[in-house]
Formats: sequence, structure tokens, C-alpha cells
Amino acid sequence: MSLQITAVVSRGKKKDTLLTPHRYQEGFYVISKGGNTIAFRKRVWNLDDLPTWITQGYGVRMSGLGIAPSIYMPKSLVVRGV
Repeated sequence: MSLQITAVVSRGKKKDTLLTPHRYQEGFYVISKGGNTIAFRKRVWNLDDLPTWITQGYGVRMSGLGIAPSIYMPKSLVVRGV
């Protein structure tokens, strides 16, 4: 089984939309311990490294069809295939 990290929008017009880690054009993912604030952001280049950061309390910037990227904290993330 390959690694899957998902979250689901819990309210609003896009409720129940599936989200996955947002990969930037340059190829990195963003993690943060402080929500959407710039001060606590880090870049992670390998998707397989994200579960380690999640277990340390970092959130992951997630996006989906019609959903702008936003940080989702560990309690909202589902990690499979580790």
C-alpha cells in the first residue's frame, strides 16, 4: 500500500471534500506548527517524510479541487500506508 495522507473539509460549501497534501510547483510540501503563519513554516521535499513531521505535531498544507491550500493539524489528518 502506498502512502496516503488525507483530510476532509468539515464545514461550509465544500463540506466532505477530500484533501491531499498540496505540492507546490517547485516540488515541495509545507508543514507548520503554528497554523497558517509564515513564521513557523518549513518546506519538505519528500512526501514520505511527512508522517514523521505529523507525529511531531506539525500540520500539513492541504488542498483539493476548488479548495485553496490551508494548514490542517495532525488531529484532522488521516495517514495510511506508513
